[in-house]
This record gives sequence, C-alpha cells and structure tokens, in this order.
Amino acid sequence: MNVMNHKDFNTLIQTYIEQLSHSDKSSFKFTKSEDTMFKSSSMLVEAFEHVHHGIIILNHKGRIRLMNKPAKKALHCHDDTISGQTYTCLFQPKNIPLIHKIDDEQFAFTYSNNQTSTFNLTFKYLSGHKYVMITLRDLTDMNHLHQQLAETNFRFDKLMQHTSDVLLRLTKKGTITYYHCGEMMSLKLNARQYLHKNVFELLPVDLAKQVISTAKKVLASNQLQTFKAHLDIKQKKYYFLVRMFKDVDDQVMCLARDISEKISIENKLEYYNIYDSLTGLYNRTYFEDRLDYYDDPAFLPMGLVICDLNGLKLVNDTLGHSMGDSIIKESSRIIKSALSNYEEACRIGGDEFAVFFPNCNRALLEKYKTTIMNGLDTYNTSHPKLPLSLSIGYSLKETMDTDMESVFVAADNNMYHEKLLMGIKNRNTMMEGLIQSVTHKEYKTEAQKKALNDYVVKLAKAIHYPHQNMDNLKLFVDFHDIGEVSIPDYILYKKEPLTVEEIEWIKRHSEVGYKISLSIPHLFHIADWILKHHEWWNGEGYPLNIKGSDIPLECRLFAIVEGYMAMISEKPYKKALSKEEAIEELRSCAGEQFDPFIVEQFIKLLKKQDTLTGNDDV
Repeated sequence: MNVMNHKDFNTLIQTYIEQLSHSDKSSFKFTKSEDTMFKSSSMLVEAFEHVHHGIIILNHKGRIRLMNKPAKKALHCHDDTISGQTYTCLFQPKNIPLIHKIDDEQFAFTYSNNQTSTFNLTFKYLSGHKYVMITLRDLTDMNHLHQQLAETNFRFDKLMQHTSDVLLRLTKKGTITYYHCGEMMSLKLNARQYLHKNVFELLPVDLAKQVISTAKKVLASNQLQTFKAHLDIKQKKYYFLVRMFKDVDDQVMCLARDISEKISIENKLEYYNIYDSLTGLYNRTYFEDRLDYYDDPAFLPMGLVICDLNGLKLVNDTLGHSMGDSIIKESSRIIKSALSNYEEACRIGGDEFAVFFPNCNRALLEKYKTTIMNGLDTYNTSHPKLPLSLSIGYSLKETMDTDMESVFVAADNNMYHEKLLMGIKNRNTMMEGLIQSVTHKEYKTEAQKKALNDYVVKLAKAIHYPHQNMDNLKLFVDFHDIGEVSIPDYILYKKEPLTVEEIEWIKRHSEVGYKISLSIPHLFHIADWILKHHEWWNGEGYPLNIKGSDIPLECRLFAIVEGYMAMISEKPYKKALSKEEAIEELRSCAGEQFDPFIVEQFIKLLKKQDTLTGNDDV
C-alpha cells in the first residue's frame, strides 16, 4: 500500500472528466434548469440519499452536481453548499491528510482524527458521457472482518497443529468434508486419504453406524452429543472421547480426543484397587471386603487359610529387597498353583497371605495345606541356596454363630502356633541355605582356609587367649564373611580393580553378616565380632569407625592374620608379596590398621616358625 499525493489523486479523477463528450459544450453550461432537473424527482432524490454506497456525480467541468450522505460521511465533508463546487475541494489535506493507493480501484483515506477507512472507487459515465458518477464502496468493515477471520483461522490452524485431537466435518450421510489430525502421529495420514470418503469406508461397521446415528441426533436436536469409542490401529488399541455438534449447511463437526492414556491409568487404578502389584493376588482391601461377602449361609462351611512366609525380614536385610520380592512372588505362585477355580488368594501383608475356601470341609483344607508343602519341597530341591518356608494355619466357619472376623483371628492364631512349633526347623533350613550360599561364593582354596585357621589359633595361643573361648574364635573364622552372600558374584570375583561404588557395596557385608548371625542361634554370640572385623586400630575402618581397644580382641587378632594371608596370596589385579615383604607391610601398618602389640607377636610367630623349619629368608 503506497502513499498517494493529493495532486495525483485529483489527476486520476480529472482523466475521467476529460473523457466526457465535448461535441456540444454549450449544453454543459451550469444553469438553474440543470440543478432543478437533478432535484426534480423527490422519490429519486430520496433513494439517492439512502443508497448504502457513497455516490458523487460530476459534470464535464468537474463540478459536483450531486453528492449523497454516505459520500459526505466517507469524505468527512460537512458542507451543505457543496453542490456546484469542483471535486478538488473534497480531497484536501485538511480533511484527508493521507491517501493510500492499495490497487487500481482500492484506496485508503486517513482522516484528521487518524482514523483510516478503505474504499473501492468505481467510475461510470452517465447520459452519454455528460456526467461521471463516482461510487465509493466502504470496505473498512469487510476488511476488518476478513482480518479477524484470517486471525481466527490462523489461531485455529496453530491450535490444531499442536493438539492430538482429530477433527472431522461430516455430512448427514457420513461423507467427510474436512479432516485434521494434529500431532497424533499414529493416525497422521494425508488429508486426501479421508476427504470425500464415507465413514463406512474408514471405520469398523459398528463404529460407523454409531457415528451416523449420533450425527442424526445432533442435526435433529441441535445439541452436543458425546460418546466413547475405541479403534485398533497398528496392532494397538486406542480409546477416544468423541464430541459431535452441529455445523453450518446441515453438517456435523466431530472432535475425537485420544484418551488412551487416561483409560490406561484408570484401568491401572482399578486393578491396583483390588490386586497386589507384586504378586497379582488380591490385596488387603479386597480381602476385607470379601470377609463381609463370605459371611453368608450360602457359603457354609466357609474355610479360611492363612500363610506366613518365614524369614522374609532376614532376606530383605541381608540379600536386599529385590531378593525378598523374589521369594514373595515364588511363595504366591505356589499358593495360587494349589487352588481350584473358585478359591480366592489374597496378599494381606508383607509376608502374609490368605485364601478363601467357600463350601469346603476340613479334609479339603488339610489337603490344600499338604499340596502347598509339597510345592515348597519341590521348589527347595531346585533352589537349595535360598529355600522357602511357609507357616500355615486354617479355620472353618460351620454355622452363622461365628462371624468371619473370628474365623480370621482363629486361622491367624493357628498359623502362629505352627510358626512357633516349626521355628527351630525353619531357622535351621534358612541357615543351611545361607551357609551353602557362603560356600558357593567362597574364593579361598582349602589350603588357604586351613592356613588361616592355623595361624589364628597359633597367634591366639601366643597372646594367651583364653582356651575356653577358642571354639568361638574358630567359629568366627569360619563365618566372619557370612555377609558376603549379599555381594553380587560379578563384584566378588571381579578381576579388575573395584570402583568406588563396588567398594561401598562390599563394605556393607559386615553389617549384613551381623544381621544374619543375630538370626542364627549358634552364631548369635559372635555377631558383634562379625560386625567389627574390618575396624582399624586408628579408627579409619568400617562400619563403626571405632578404634584401639574398643575393637574386640578377636577382631584385632583375626585382621592381622587375614591381612597377612591376603598379602602373600596372588590376586588377578595384584601380585603376591614375599613373606619378607609382607612382614614389612605389617610393620608399616602397625598402629594404623593393626594393633601394634599383636603385630609384633605375629611377626615373632612367623620368625619362630621359620627357625623351626630351617628357613632363613626372614
């Protein structure tokens, strides 16, 4: 749009005036009769004044013969004596400071109040080229509407580009006249694949019928209609919330929003409302609801079995919760595999399970218990390192005089009674499994283990360790690293130097061993030694950072012997030291890692041993 000076604009009008006929200029003389002629018909004048567009009629001299009200308004002309004046008085800087040429027929006028209006100007000759009629059609409102429409369309397009909604416009017969898919890539196909096709060509028959019937309801009621639908797309099920509403020309807009994730979350919430996420059995909430449900004569006799997984806390504390979760799942599998179709198994606590047996008898409950025990035996035969053990109790409701809460309490008490009776056996079974695990993980040779034991006993005697405690000391040597069952094999047998994280993992084994030994009766009394056998004389050991005589004597003694054995043993990432080098290393660590008094006693022991064997290397 270019700014046009007033002279050029007036010249444009003058070119039309010059085209008027000059054959009889005398007839163009302005007279009262001419003025009267233009104003003679009151009906025509009234019509002229009320025409929507502005009209100006000029004679061959460029004088204004007629100018209606819309024209005066458009040009901000308020002079009632304008008739007879030349057209140049209309387009003056004082009332129209700026004129913008848009194209050959469109011009924008900026008025003195800074408002701008756009007009379409057309020129027409009248009465055989005696007059020029200028028509001003105001395009301002139309242009505003076009601009608003363009902005609305722009915003709509941007909105649709960033939404996952699918938008369709349908005829009442189901033909698609508009399609937009947004960002839903799984459905994003070229619009040509949808346009002008019928929904029966694109959708399953049942869904297409639902779309058509809903469209008819929309057109009949002129009200929003909503329904849910699903589609299988690329071997995946999608769920949609479909909204349909009336559009122009008896067409219907169909907005489909992907609610698959919402449905998935709702399904998960519904699932977890009654199911246990770890085992897939019913959960505690479901169990409590079913207690009320089964308190009904239709289910008599009504049986309830309670199972408790023995040793779960020990496994969690020593081998980690992932291993604990594993044995929970295995236990639930055994419990569930022994069921028929009509019983319901629930996980009602971390290590506790319940099974409902409607319309049963004691023989059936006893048979179920036997089936579970057989399942445990089968599992333990193939998993001897970490055997499973369940304590099982049951109760039977035979009349309505007893409520289900009482049946639950009775079954739970029976389970705990069995747990007490089987406690020693269960602990022994668990201990045997852990011992097998330690044996499996043992990286010392038999010769190394014998040498370690021999040196510990000899050193204990050399420092006058109480003879009555010697058996406990030997037991400590055998089980000091029982906590290593918690260390993954890839760390324990790693040939390369350990990372910081792996070293921290290994440091946990003292605490793990402590927890295990507290749970095993014949190791209970050495649990404190197992906890502290990696403490240093200067307090820089682990896990408690105690120092000096606060470290048990057994731990100080054992640490020196184990350290010496480690020094003279070949490692994948470290060469073995000679005996002389190892003794020098012991001396350098005395007062820091090791008790200096016991170090000197151990060195004397080594030298004495070499003297007896005739070895003069030391």
